[in-house]
Amino acid sequence: MDSRESHILDVAVLVREAADMNDAALALDLDEARFRAQLIAAKADDLGYVDLALAAAHLVVILGPVATMPLPGYGAGMLRVADELDALGFDPL
Repeated sequence: MDSRESHILDVAVLVREAADMNDAALALDLDEARFRAQLIAAKADDLGYVDLALAAAHLVVILGPVATMPLPGYGAGMLRVADELDALGFDPL
């Protein structure tokens, strides 16, 4: 697999996690959304996507601990994650 394919697959995994995170938040399953945000932060950090990792880590803080209500602005935090994913971009194969 060449580096272009690897980048596309890495970004696709992150996008899928973000979609699952957003779906969970819409279903008011905030613990699942927290879990997905943590996965995004860790994977983005491992892959060197610093801005995305920071956005996801900030969202983890906003969402707060398990079984608590998130702080105001978690929707904006999710949008920031989406914006960072969009900034990564890629050309289709």
